[in-house]
Amino acid sequence: MKNMIYKYLVYVIYFLGIGMTSSGIVLMPFNAVRYSIILIIGLSLFLAGSIFNEIVINHHKMTAAESVKLITLSLTLALGIGMISGGISHFKESPMYVAYLIPMGIVISFISFMLKNNFKLPKKERMMMYAGVVGAASILFIVLFFAASSPSMDMPPGGDIFKMDMGGH
Repeated sequence: MKNMIYKYLVYVIYFLGIGMTSSGIVLMPFNAVRYSIILIIGLSLFLAGSIFNEIVINHHKMTAAESVKLITLSLTLALGIGMISGGISHFKESPMYVAYLIPMGIVISFISFMLKNNFKLPKKERMMMYAGVVGAASILFIVLFFAASSPSMDMPPGGDIFKMDMGGH
């Protein structure tokens, strides 16, 4: 039962961390201080979940090098996923910014995921995989860039969520 509760807590911490990371990273241009704090809290939660998962649940005794690797790759994985998630959720609020965020998030999260989980592929397959991800992200960037440049996206920064009219208040 204790193991089930621990695993549940890790999932809650992961998802809260990703939610806060995605909000912080995508909305940072609108209020740098507020959303930087949210981003830092989100990354801290995700990192805490990763460490708890490795040490408490998996009983992994990590060397200093493994600890640094876990910290670095957990943070880059959370940032990459946050870029994708936040970008999808808030394209209208900052379309050009998001046109860059989502493809970069795909590349960052994919590489972090591969390295964090120690996937061992032959060099040729690994290079094809990375080239495919970078190629797909590049195509996505072009599509998002043109969508962001379209006249329908010509609106004040912030889109709908930062309108001052709050129902007559």
